[in-house]
Amino acid sequence: MQKNPTPPSDAQTQPKNNAQTEISEPNAPSLTENNNETNATKRGRDPFTPMITPKESGQITNAPQLDLFTKTELILPSTARKIKKITLEYQNLNGSITSIEQNLEGDIDWHFPLILSQEVRPQSPKTLEKQDFTLGNLFDFNITKQKIQFKTSLRMLRDFTLASPTRLVLDFKAPNKTSLQETFDSQIPSIPKISLSTHLDFYRITFNLDGQYKYKITQNSSGNYEIELY
Repeated sequence: MQKNPTPPSDAQTQPKNNAQTEISEPNAPSLTENNNETNATKRGRDPFTPMITPKESGQITNAPQLDLFTKTELILPSTARKIKKITLEYQNLNGSITSIEQNLEGDIDWHFPLILSQEVRPQSPKTLEKQDFTLGNLFDFNITKQKIQFKTSLRMLRDFTLASPTRLVLDFKAPNKTSLQETFDSQIPSIPKISLSTHLDFYRITFNLDGQYKYKITQNSSGNYEIELY
């Protein structure tokens, strides 16, 4: 008996194609997109210099500019007759929020707004914008409202602040056992007093301040120091 031939399978009838089909994602970003570097810039750039410069951290380049509060008005409803208390929230130097309350007593006329304002007092004629002085023949100072510049050959050991009253303290290695004690009363309200004292084997410079500040100390190539208060 003659057998019917077996029909060819799909695999046998379809032509073989060993080439791989490339699947492209239309939304995939190209590696060369947004690359504005030309051949000229490639030749001029140091190959060991990174394309992206790491961001510096932990350094303050400029002190923040103050946006001083001046005045605001509170409009009361027509039902208001007596003032009893006012609550004020403010932000501290460290970023925390604190509120204070002030009890008040008195009749009020709701037709007129309550005004909260901060007055900037004019400088006293006795105050100066800049002062130069020397302490112990070892420290030459130039101070302004929020900047202290001084020159010394001594090595600074440490810096820190103290409270009640607010003081900025700098300690320097003493070259010998000479005892020094001197005070300068300035005419700059933000730094009213600067003193030099002796502690064991180091000298201490103390700046009395009129309030709490952050500060930044830098030393230039000549060895001179600069302190910025903000």
